[in-house]
Amino acid sequence: MRESIEMPKKIFYLIVGICSAIIMLTSIDIILRAKDTELFNMWLANTNSSQEFLMKTTEELFSEYLQMNISIFMVRAVTPMAIAIHAYFTFTKLRVNKLYVVLWSLISIGTFLLTSLGEQFYSIFFIMSGICYFGLIAIMSYLGKCIYNLRSI
Repeated sequence: MRESIEMPKKIFYLIVGICSAIIMLTSIDIILRAKDTELFNMWLANTNSSQEFLMKTTEELFSEYLQMNISIFMVRAVTPMAIAIHAYFTFTKLRVNKLYVVLWSLISIGTFLLTSLGEQFYSIFFIMSGICYFGLIAIMSYLGKCIYNLRSI
């Protein structure tokens, strides 16, 4: 039989709060990037100067830049949304087991690593979201300890 526990209310609210903080910090970071013309100019300087690229107007290039930022936002926001939604269903209807803890811990680590690969580390919002990811992983390990303590009783 698998060992599983009910998710404590305090842990549920911590998970949802941290996930919403990650989404908020990511949103603010992307908004600041999208409106910063200096970052747009840096993006223009660093992109591949192909023939197709040189034929586009500044408005078309800015549109591509915004689409890229929106895509980055969606990739970064999907994981915390999924964790929060799954935590809600786990809190209300399901139970927490080792698979829940291991799966969401690995996905959180992977999402943070994917985010940090293409990131400029001078953004305070990136640093704060990194702290939130570490907090989320710590909460998942605490849930794992709760399951282990239940098994040893």
